Amino acid sequence: MNRQEKLIDLLNREFLSRQEAIEYLGISKQCFHSLVNRGKITKINKGSAVLFYRYEIESRKQDSNMLRKKYRPFQMDK
Repeated sequence: MNRQEKLIDLLNREFLSRQEAIEYLGISKQCFHSLVNRGKITKINKGSAVLFYRYEIESRKQDSNMLRKKYRPFQMDK
């Protein structure tokens, strides 16, 4: 594996693009942007690239599932 492939692998393991994060969380773009604007999700800018920490997105998904079960027990997970 050359250096560029290692760097791409690192990026894929540690970060998500905006679209990947939205799809992973299963929320609308508006909801996602609201979370970012309220500081609930950290946005990383590097030039024209915008990335999000994978661990934050995964943690957010886990928290939202827990809260959904607690406050909306009647709603079935799909």
